[in-house]
Amino acid sequence: MREQPHYTNLLTEEFFKEYYIGKRMSYPQIRKMLLEKGYNIHNGTLQGYAKKFNIGRNSSEARRNWDSGSLDYNKKYIDWEMMKWVDGFLLGDGGINYNWRVGNSRVARFSCGVQYEEFANYLMKPFLSLGAKVKKCQSEAMNQGFIFSGSTRHHPDIYEQYLRWYPEVQKGNRGKQPPDDVKITKESVQSWFLGDGSLSVTDGTIGAKLATDGFTKNKNEMLVDKLRVIGVKCHRSNSNRILINTKGIPAFFKLIGKRSPISCYNYKFDRVPEFRLNSKRMKEVTDELNIDYNRLSYLVKIGKIECYRISIKGKPRFLPKHINKIKKLIKNGEL
Repeated sequence: MREQPHYTNLLTEEFFKEYYIGKRMSYPQIRKMLLEKGYNIHNGTLQGYAKKFNIGRNSSEARRNWDSGSLDYNKKYIDWEMMKWVDGFLLGDGGINYNWRVGNSRVARFSCGVQYEEFANYLMKPFLSLGAKVKKCQSEAMNQGFIFSGSTRHHPDIYEQYLRWYPEVQKGNRGKQPPDDVKITKESVQSWFLGDGSLSVTDGTIGAKLATDGFTKNKNEMLVDKLRVIGVKCHRSNSNRILINTKGIPAFFKLIGKRSPISCYNYKFDRVPEFRLNSKRMKEVTDELNIDYNRLSYLVKIGKIECYRISIKGKPRFLPKHINKIKKLIKNGEL
């Protein structure tokens, strides 16, 4: 390459460290910047000078050419705090796209396509540091004719999650399955319920369902075990979905919260009867307060202590106000 004196003085090692490495500009971006300053230097020339300084010889150059907003591949973005959102995102409506265009540089991105813009923004917010954005796209598959698509930039951190969440299900093919170390936290389960959960309330009976039929039976049993460990009573149904039992509802909503974090899914929370979340059965109260079961039952029968019943002949339940009354009777020596 015949060197031009003004190029030699301009295209120094410090120049490429400032713009190519420090500001992460691609060769097309650098060329555009130089054109504005009166230098007509082609991409190939820039690449040739950079290689003299052992800069740009790896896959980063190809990466920057197809993604001018590329993240710093040498930086770690996903920490434990973000992992809670990663696992909730992937348990529900989220997915990972592995990009084969980058050759040996293994990178991937988080993506989702959902009905509500508010939900898309909710899913993408934890990944803003990964360049997450939401846009509206036409979709014939949706009754409304469009969908809200969220995606991040590509990064090796996300490729690691791709390997973790997409094991080989057939030779050469990978499919999404929850890993054994999946995080079951408020954030992950809340996101999971918003995306793939539903609530049914009929005649005082209540249950929640998590649509997990895409996961294997063994993986769903693993998820059930993890939920049971934190007190959420549930089981895997014959349709390979996870059902939260009526007795598991209080613990489930204590975990994820009693209010939806986004208004578009208020209906998944608002229909839960208050007594299901706050009431206790007589046995629970007597065990908790260390009092005689028969004595409490008698005081309820004669109307000395109020209670809540789902129906006229329903078993007594005690709300916080009823339990406070019982505590006062205990303090006064009447119970």
